[in-house]
Amino acid sequence: TCTVEGLNSGDVGDILDGDYGIAVRTGLHCAPFVHADLGTEAIGAVRFSPGHFNTNDDIDRALAAMAEIAVYS
Repeated sequence: TCTVEGLNSGDVGDILDGDYGIAVRTGLHCAPFVHADLGTEAIGAVRFSPGHFNTNDDIDRALAAMAEIAVYS
């Protein structure tokens, strides 16, 4: 679970899906009080949920996508 400074989690999710074909969950994840404590209640967070079927290349691609998004935010 992560955030990108300057971007709403929904926008990050849209970019990951539209530009990279990566599906994530965005928002408050049924934990608004936790986000209030973390100070992320206004932007939410991006949650990756890799499974046994994901490869190391999938993980590397997701990390590279997040790095690109963070640079251009």
